[in-house]
Amino acid sequence: MAVERKLRVYCETSFWSFLNGRPTPLQHIAIKQAATLQWWQEIAPRCEIYISPYVDDEVEDGNPERAALRQKSLAGMVSLDSSLAEVEEVAEALTSGHAVPQSEATDASHIAIAAVYGMDVLLTWNCRHMANPVTLPKTASIIDRLGFKCPVIITPAEFLERKEEFDYD
Repeated sequence: MAVERKLRVYCETSFWSFLNGRPTPLQHIAIKQAATLQWWQEIAPRCEIYISPYVDDEVEDGNPERAALRQKSLAGMVSLDSSLAEVEEVAEALTSGHAVPQSEATDASHIAIAAVYGMDVLLTWNCRHMANPVTLPKTASIIDRLGFKCPVIITPAEFLERKEEFDYD
């Protein structure tokens, strides 16, 4: 019997924020929270989940009660070393190549970490600088040119809609 490899998923900070968000009457936020929770309950147990020191730092921001919940949810997660020269090289190439704005260097670093460590998926709700269908081709091209494979950069909702592509149907 063949051993099935688990999907390697880097969960960027926005994932943890929606997973631990306060209940809200705002429908667009509630939908993201529900999709994130569904992904966490249905898909995450069959994946290897990774974070980075950037995630550790960013989850501490905001409401102290929610920050504590976010920190608690990270317990036991493997945190990937963000100080590798390759991570810095890829992040710099993403910003200098205009795939990610210079002002959003941390977003470029999240993508770089996922690429350098060979993640299959980068899960995020950041559709402005990460899961942006307009900039994704440029992101993938830059990462490929540097000799790495670009992970699938996707929201939890989109993952759930396409889960058969990942063999999670």
